[in-house]
Amino acid sequence: MPLRWPPPSKPGEVNHASVDRFTFVHASVGVACALAGLGFAWTCALSLAWEIAENPLKAYLPRLFPNATSDTLRNSVVDVLAVVGGWGVMQLVR
Repeated sequence: MPLRWPPPSKPGEVNHASVDRFTFVHASVGVACALAGLGFAWTCALSLAWEIAENPLKAYLPRLFPNATSDTLRNSVVDVLAVVGGWGVMQLVR
């Protein structure tokens, strides 16, 4: 079965800009990873794995996503940075 991709996001839509309404969700995931005791490497690996799997999942299971458009590269990069940032903030707080 060939790999499918969701429709591209357009300017002004979620998943297009660097920062969108889900950036806070990604940062919260970083906080949760830190609270769960995951190290930096595992947090990064899980975040990267999610970003790689996210667009194909949106294509095959669009009903699971509130915005089933493909992320731009910069949106995916900022999502990973938000997870790592959330993890880092928790390291500072502890």
